[in-house]
Amino acid sequence: MKNILVPIDFEGNASYLLLGQAYEIAKKFDSKIWLIHVAAPDPDFVGYEAGPQYIRDKRAEELRIEHKKLQRFTDELHEKGVQAEALLIFGSTVEMIKTEAQK
Repeated sequence: MKNILVPIDFEGNASYLLLGQAYEIAKKFDSKIWLIHVAAPDPDFVGYEAGPQYIRDKRAEELRIEHKKLQRFTDELHEKGVQAEALLIFGSTVEMIKTEAQK
């Protein structure tokens, strides 16, 4: 089975276009789609103070929303008969995509 890695941004319609193309390829070649969204690292991780609790709460809510969106995309692909998994990871966007692509 082939794997297709699709980076998801959630900005504009680009993600939908990519998903549509990935779906067509996956159906044709019986491939699995891996959706990946790279979130910015938490401030504590990169050496900054985390800030007030309301900032951390807001960030946690943003991540929950992003996770739900990824899961919805995955569910839609499953409904169409395509295997899919979603990854929400933290780090440098380019480096994390390269790392996941190598896996």
